[in-house]
Amino acid sequence: MADQNTTIPALLRAERLKQGLDLGLLARELKNPRAVLEAIEAGDWSRLGAPVFARHLVGHYAARLGVTVDLNEVSQTLIAPELRSQVPASRLIRVADFSARHAAYLGGTLLVVPLVYTLLNMAPTTPASVRPLDPPMVAVATDVMPAPIDETTPLSVPAATDSIDPQAALASVEQADPTITAAPASAPQAVSAGLTPTLSGARGQLELRFTGDSWIEVFGRDGSVVDRALAQDGDVRRFPIADVGRVTIGNVEATEVALDGSRVNLDAVRAANVARFALSSDGSIEAVAR
Repeated sequence: MADQNTTIPALLRAERLKQGLDLGLLARELKNPRAVLEAIEAGDWSRLGAPVFARHLVGHYAARLGVTVDLNEVSQTLIAPELRSQVPASRLIRVADFSARHAAYLGGTLLVVPLVYTLLNMAPTTPASVRPLDPPMVAVATDVMPAPIDETTPLSVPAATDSIDPQAALASVEQADPTITAAPASAPQAVSAGLTPTLSGARGQLELRFTGDSWIEVFGRDGSVVDRALAQDGDVRRFPIADVGRVTIGNVEATEVALDGSRVNLDAVRAANVARFALSSDGSIEAVAR
């Protein structure tokens, strides 16, 4: 066996020198360390590792040089490594290890499942309810019937003159019927002049008043554009409620919105300083998506 080990390395070394190959260049070509090739040519198989690795390295080197060698004789000179099991030998230890792993898995599951269930229940599942922002309308009597005048009571009428004193005429009427009282004098009301008549508080209308510059978009119920403009400070725009579908206001802080004369709070339909809402069939406003 010692002769065979000497024969194989000598044969490989002689063939390499015969072909004029450098050991370093040959090691780079075979992608093996130079020390491996030196161990093969020295016959030191123990440096090659297990028998299977020694057979592979010697056979690969011999094939490159074109030499046929008996690889079985190479592996027979080496002692195969002893394989040792990593599994515990005691059955009690194996059962304890198996039970500990499964207990860890079960404990993790019991912690994760309630957390996931809680997160799923926290998500909203019902659509958001939208209610009108306008306060309920209260009917107010605007017509006051005057007290009936007794036709049998004579009225004192002042004599016809070039000018009639209104206070004297009213005093004569009060003497005839004490139920009639003079209305208190009211201060003169300011009237805004413009091409569009101002009908403040008119029913069936959407009114937009601007205290600053703001862009607006008003769409009809069929999607058509009713108005799209840049309103300025002091402008007042009115639209019939029946013709309005959606409204966009670009400067909520400088815009007052009124429906049927009642001011509307836009906090629920605004995002930043822009409000978007739609008019329902009953005259209330509803939030719309962007």
